[in-house]
Amino acid sequence: MLTVQTNTAAITALKNINTNSINMNQSLNRLSSGFRVNSAADDAAGFAVASKLNGQAAKLKAASLNATQAQAMVKMAEAGVNEIQNMVVRLQSLAIQGASANNSTDLARLKDEATKLESAIDKIAGGTKYNGTALLKAGSSSTFQVGATNNANDQITVDFSQAYDTTGLSITAASTAFASASSAQTMITTMDSALTTLVTQRAKLGAASNQLGFVNANLATSIEQTQASVSAIKDADMAAEMANFTKNKILTQAGTSMLAQANQTAQNVLTLFR
Repeated sequence: MLTVQTNTAAITALKNINTNSINMNQSLNRLSSGFRVNSAADDAAGFAVASKLNGQAAKLKAASLNATQAQAMVKMAEAGVNEIQNMVVRLQSLAIQGASANNSTDLARLKDEATKLESAIDKIAGGTKYNGTALLKAGSSSTFQVGATNNANDQITVDFSQAYDTTGLSITAASTAFASASSAQTMITTMDSALTTLVTQRAKLGAASNQLGFVNANLATSIEQTQASVSAIKDADMAAEMANFTKNKILTQAGTSMLAQANQTAQNVLTLFR
């Protein structure tokens, strides 16, 4: 049937051109962005899941940063305690020397060095800080958020309550500790007690640092797997999309050619008027 009011062949060709053009543009969008899902319209369920996973990954990254900074904080505290421990060991040596009769004439020299060491201990205890927070002075414990939820399992508490200055370690003032051999002998016991406290606290700090290190390693794995899940949902298969793009491009070109042929068919009506 020859008609001029309705060109069914042209309408069909145009419909296919539009469909193939839409598909080609979609492939072009995916190829240029690298994502299979660029909006909720592409895959509503996948978009929702990927968005939640992206949020989870962001929270885990923030928690990982917290854990890294917490570990740095603990290591800084331990470094300060290490120096104080070295000075306490030296004070212990000085006390042992002062307690012996052969050094009775050197008490003033020993006292002078001990006084300087005690002053240095107080300076380190007061000056060891992380982002303005004193680490070696007596304080409330610090709780670090090292997970994605407001849950005790996602938090780690590190005890910074021990004071490492001469008062906190109960170190006898050098001015009285080296007044005589007997007072120096008393200082030996005092230094033993201070050293025990330091070693015990350093062990706790070391355990906390290791705990934070393990937590950070686990967070890194969680972040990796979360991002891999997002990739599986959102990322485009570039080879497949290129094949789709090429196919739809050819179909669009073929459809355009067929539309021209369909429009040309209507011209055959004119031959009836000759």
